[in-house]
Amino acid sequence: MAIQLSLICPVYKVAEYIPALMNSLLAGVNNDQVEVIFIDDGCPQQSIAACEQFITEHKEAIKFHINIIKQPQNQGQAAARNVALKVATGNYIGFIDSDDAISPFYWETLATYVNKAEHDIIEFAFEEFTETLPKVSHVDITELPSSKLNPFHYGFFVWTRLYKKIVVEQLYFPEATIYEDIFYNVHAFSKAKSTLRLSSCLVYYRKRAGSTTSGRTSSYSNLLLNLVNATSSTISRFDAKEEVMNQVVRYSLLVSLKGFTIKDRQDRRLFFKQCKDINAAFSSLLNKLNRSFSTKLKFKFSQFVCLIGVFL
Repeated sequence: MAIQLSLICPVYKVAEYIPALMNSLLAGVNNDQVEVIFIDDGCPQQSIAACEQFITEHKEAIKFHINIIKQPQNQGQAAARNVALKVATGNYIGFIDSDDAISPFYWETLATYVNKAEHDIIEFAFEEFTETLPKVSHVDITELPSSKLNPFHYGFFVWTRLYKKIVVEQLYFPEATIYEDIFYNVHAFSKAKSTLRLSSCLVYYRKRAGSTTSGRTSSYSNLLLNLVNATSSTISRFDAKEEVMNQVVRYSLLVSLKGFTIKDRQDRRLFFKQCKDINAAFSSLLNKLNRSFSTKLKFKFSQFVCLIGVFL
């Protein structure tokens, strides 16, 4: 049977979480219409070996297709995902991080929508956990209002969405940066003609110390940088251009204010300088497309926060 879903999973420094991931895949996507692509991103802890051991031990039970790609050295999550995107064969593309897990109802819930292929992007919910995976006996499926603006309201995670491959063909993650999901989602939604949002919780997100987003440094400005860069290059494909501008400004202010939580003074100053420069580059596009006084006021306040932050 043709592969309908390619689920991409970079693997790096998470050996202790691999059993939970692999068991969830065995329960949640054990179907020959699914392929799971594991990318060994130069694992120093031999995390990929744990994946391989699980596959060997459960080879009689595993029905999903497996593709393991081994990178010669660590290049980061974005690069790992990009390698997998180039070889994915499914009609839809999905993502999962190797320290997270999926619901046992993942494929059961999504299969009908994937096989009908009526929507360019299919969204679903997630639940946070720390040590113990949530217990679930069933999943409610309710279709909710959806639009191309959904990422601005419900988050930019790629692992809460499936993307029709033909729509995101030649779309890759920006490498050597973090918060790359933002860039990918703004581009993907700008291309989408039909999106579907489901109430179903299908991914379990592990909150842990030491993860990419667990602490703030000056690199937090990458969130705003990826948002501004992606919006600037896709805005012509959005109908609600003024609302997109408003959302970018909202994020600009939120990101700027959170910069005060950066503990190191020099790094905090660097963050505010970076955000100040990003806002400056975005201002001409904002002035061109925005007529809202409140949006202009919020942007001025964001600029003021950055200016003050540089000197504190």
